[in-house]
Amino acid sequence: MPGKKHIVLIGTLDTKGEEMGYLKELIIRRGHHPLIIDIGTGGEPRLKADITAKEVAHTAGVQVESLRNSQERQKVTEIMIKGAAEKLDELCRNGEVEGMMSIGGMSSMIMTSEIMENMPFSIPKLIVSSGASMPGSHRVFGTSGITLMHSLIDIGGLNFLLKAQLNRAAGAISGMVDGEISNLKSGNDLPMVAMSVFGYVDNCARFISDALSEKYELIRFHAAGTPEIAMEKLIEDGYFCGVIDLVPSSITNQKFGGSRTSWSRRLEVAGEKGIPQVIAPAGVNTLSRVGFTPEELAPELAKRKHNFMDDRRVTVYLNIQELEDITLLYAEKLNKAVGPTKFLVPMKGWLSIEKEGSSLYDRHSIQLFVDILKKNLKAEVEVVEVEENIDSQAFAKAIVTAFNEVVGKASAKKGPSDQ
Repeated sequence: MPGKKHIVLIGTLDTKGEEMGYLKELIIRRGHHPLIIDIGTGGEPRLKADITAKEVAHTAGVQVESLRNSQERQKVTEIMIKGAAEKLDELCRNGEVEGMMSIGGMSSMIMTSEIMENMPFSIPKLIVSSGASMPGSHRVFGTSGITLMHSLIDIGGLNFLLKAQLNRAAGAISGMVDGEISNLKSGNDLPMVAMSVFGYVDNCARFISDALSEKYELIRFHAAGTPEIAMEKLIEDGYFCGVIDLVPSSITNQKFGGSRTSWSRRLEVAGEKGIPQVIAPAGVNTLSRVGFTPEELAPELAKRKHNFMDDRRVTVYLNIQELEDITLLYAEKLNKAVGPTKFLVPMKGWLSIEKEGSSLYDRHSIQLFVDILKKNLKAEVEVVEVEENIDSQAFAKAIVTAFNEVVGKASAKKGPSDQ
């Protein structure tokens, strides 16, 4: 095994041995080297694994025999996830993995998504499952770049149609591996900058990208929640030389139960690493509501300012007390920054729809946010008030200027010998 790059196949060989064996042969025919990890505990495997269920369980500190026929299904699942993740992580760290894949039903899909979740973004990941259309299946995507393929056919006994799907799956993972960009370097060798965006700041984001395109490659992450977490994990892994965080508002959604997910470290990673960053408050004073009908939202909308994007997406506004509370949280996170950091506040609206004269524009709330932020931020984090709407070219120019300044400060701090 050492020295070879493998496509790792993860599955329950007590129930999916025949199908996994067929998939293994397909991948070999395409010139790749499969390596099978068995996570099955229901009985004897129907195919020989490279890393057996016994080894997986032992890695988690348990004997596999004690797991077979156990009624504590959740506990068994957690043990096998832990052991398999440790085994897979070791293979990744040794440089032995070029791709990873699993096949199975809903249980297998959930297990393998957790096993793959913390593996390097640079390694392609494919899950083929008959449970791909079930409620909650979107949760498998995570932040490590998992691709989910619906098998349509139950993965339980080879047949003509299942073979056709497995052939496609083998071609998919092989194509992902063959098409992978080595070590994820920018294709034009420009340093990469991460930028969070969404529809309410499209013009601003485009202006910024155009203005910085000769010096940097701008990598955009849609501020839908999970992509922001992926952005920050990539920041942590050292892919970016700077960050332009236009839309950090998943923090607001997380605190007040909005539709965009976040995580505990949102808006902290770049600051802790000392990476130069410029932040704007797009949507910080709002919550996203997705998938609800107007009738379901009626009690809330009767009390709050709001704006429908379509019949299933609405932006609702915080009240004054909520805005005060969330401002303190943003200040707490920003105070963790050890690198050059600027927070630019567009005083004429934080979304493209908040133009002066609109019922959604609230100068008083914006000023309140600024006052509380300045009062609670350490001196090293600069707050800049810009008399523009966030989606204007003038505000984008202010962002570009601020970004060049924080990058300059970071370079000066490092000194010529460190650059």
